[in-house]
Amino acid sequence: MALNLNRLNPCQRDAVLHSLGPLLILAGAGSGKTSTMAYRIAHLISERHVPGNAILGLSFTNKAATELKQRVRKLVSQTSGRKASQGLTITTFHSLCARILRAHAERLGFQGNFTILDQNDQVGVLRQVLRNIRIDDRRFDPDVILFEIGQAKNRLMSVEEAETYFLESKKLAPDYGLAAASAFGKYQDQLRILNSMDFDDLIYYTVKLLENEADIREGYNFKFRHILVDEYQDTNATQFKILRFLTEKQQNLCVVGDDDQSIYAWRGADPTHILGFKNQYPEAKVVSLEQNYRSTSKILEAANCVIAKNKNRYPKKLWSDRGPGEPLVEVIVEEDRAEADFVAEEILRRSQAQGRGWGDFGLLYRSNAQSRVFEEALRRRQIPYKIVGGLSFLARKEVKDALAYWRLIVNPKDDASLRRILNWPARGIGKTSVDILSAYAFENTLPMFGAITAAVGSASRMQQKTAQALFGFRDLILDLRKRLEETDPTSVALAAWARESLERVQAKRALEEESDDPVQTAKKWENVEELVHSLGQTSFAEEPSEAQELSEPKNSRAAPFLLGEFLNRMILEAQESEKDQEEKDKDTQKNQVTLLTFHGAKGLEFRVVFMVGVEEGFLPHKRTLDEVTDLSEERRLCYVGMTRAQDHLFLIRAKNRIRYGKPQPRLPSRFLEEIPKDLLVRMDESGTPDPSSEEARQEHEVKVKNYLADIRSRLMKPS
Repeated sequence: MALNLNRLNPCQRDAVLHSLGPLLILAGAGSGKTSTMAYRIAHLISERHVPGNAILGLSFTNKAATELKQRVRKLVSQTSGRKASQGLTITTFHSLCARILRAHAERLGFQGNFTILDQNDQVGVLRQVLRNIRIDDRRFDPDVILFEIGQAKNRLMSVEEAETYFLESKKLAPDYGLAAASAFGKYQDQLRILNSMDFDDLIYYTVKLLENEADIREGYNFKFRHILVDEYQDTNATQFKILRFLTEKQQNLCVVGDDDQSIYAWRGADPTHILGFKNQYPEAKVVSLEQNYRSTSKILEAANCVIAKNKNRYPKKLWSDRGPGEPLVEVIVEEDRAEADFVAEEILRRSQAQGRGWGDFGLLYRSNAQSRVFEEALRRRQIPYKIVGGLSFLARKEVKDALAYWRLIVNPKDDASLRRILNWPARGIGKTSVDILSAYAFENTLPMFGAITAAVGSASRMQQKTAQALFGFRDLILDLRKRLEETDPTSVALAAWARESLERVQAKRALEEESDDPVQTAKKWENVEELVHSLGQTSFAEEPSEAQELSEPKNSRAAPFLLGEFLNRMILEAQESEKDQEEKDKDTQKNQVTLLTFHGAKGLEFRVVFMVGVEEGFLPHKRTLDEVTDLSEERRLCYVGMTRAQDHLFLIRAKNRIRYGKPQPRLPSRFLEEIPKDLLVRMDESGTPDPSSEEARQEHEVKVKNYLADIRSRLMKPS
């Protein structure tokens, strides 16, 4: 029975039927690349009679590899029986390398039963190495050093090259560079002693093995007669080199990817691999999959216009036979909360009026810090949601650390908060000193903060430097408490105090000490600042409630009480939200609004997509505006976000962002100006259409105006 290719379009069939030699499949967003790969592998097995064990499929995630393998086996079983696909290898790069290394570990001085270390194991080994070479491991964040060690391995550096790289690195602080240089060789030696490898070693040693052992390299060239690679635009330098080694004798390499969706440069992904494929393989055939099965034509036209502004790309234009669909809607709101309220109300309206499930909605943003205000708006309306690709706002470490300072200032008996931030940022207060303080507080039935003075005086083992650090911490907290008591009981004044408190405790320095990656530090600081913005936007009742009067009749309007109310509100909302989700059945849990970043959205699709914060500073991000760059990756992020939408796409921006209680004007994203006006309906909060709108869109504008009016009426109703 022949494989039925009638479900494929002409370009997909062209890719499936390609015979021998290199093949580049440019698979645009939503163009059915997984189906194309599955049919190509099934065709090789069923029609060209290539044995399953002679085919290698590579992906970047186990989920993608499993899905592809299942599709292939189903297709092959329908034509040639289940046994025909036996021996088929469809896996990830790391899994393939682990298999290769287990078979040939002795060539590298390892045994075949070597252990693969996880992150915690790596940290443990590194800490021990640092102690062995007499470096105080408590002074360093091991994740920073391990990241740099991984970077050195991904660049295939020798120990000597890596040492020079660490010492001369401008990204690393000098003490971190020295620690990394001193530890790298010893760390690798220790892994050998333990017969262990970390994840970076799997790729690193596979490259070394294939590079230095000609017989092994030739063996795998003979074994894998056809190699297929998914998401080729995401390959890094070492993965690229492995593929070159595996195709040295035969060049039946099929790579599938989209240069327009290359958005992981920060992870080492290099789009020049897919852009230069024809240079590496001059005889390669190129097939472009441009028919999109996901989105309406107007969404695709808008996305095409945006991505066309990038210079270094393969020219392609996505199209759809799903019909034109409705225009994109640009909604212009006044400020942050209006943006969140609009999205939440529009989700609620469409759910009730159109019967859409919560899972039909995707909310996309550039930075995780943007999620907080949307989480609040959704919780208030009891709309279930899930955070994808990141922690819930209150679960992030930097947010917890900042909140711990404020909780301790409000309640000095909060030992849990004190323990969390006593040495954050580092003050030289080690575990032994904390144990002394804790023991004294326990023996004398005191909170740890209240025991500082007496405990220091009674502890002969505590060094003078540590004692001074403890006294400095105590005085800092007391002074911030005094400043809080003197603060006006308004959200604006509290936000100003909150920012001052973070400056006084040197929270930003703490984040910088935790990581030498300025990008990660900036992201974490954005989250901390968002916490301050939240406080500045909190509405406190003009008069205290009866319950407040009964519990705090004298100071229920004082700043410390209001700050405590804010802290309790945030924690309770988060806990109640989690409890509500636990009570829902499994089907309901799956049916949730999805909140995620543009990076995390790749590969997903939603009936209705809200792209929020479409402004200069968010998209493109402010960090990229400070760099000498053509913004090509930021434009690709915008393109990825737009092509997640199946039926409806909202582009939402604010005229102002409330920062520290004050409005700060915002400019629309330059990417908005790249969308033709006839594809876009511009609306403000009043529901007034942009006067430049075409007559052809008037009917749609009336609809939009009506539901915006409906939303405004909802928002004006008392809760």
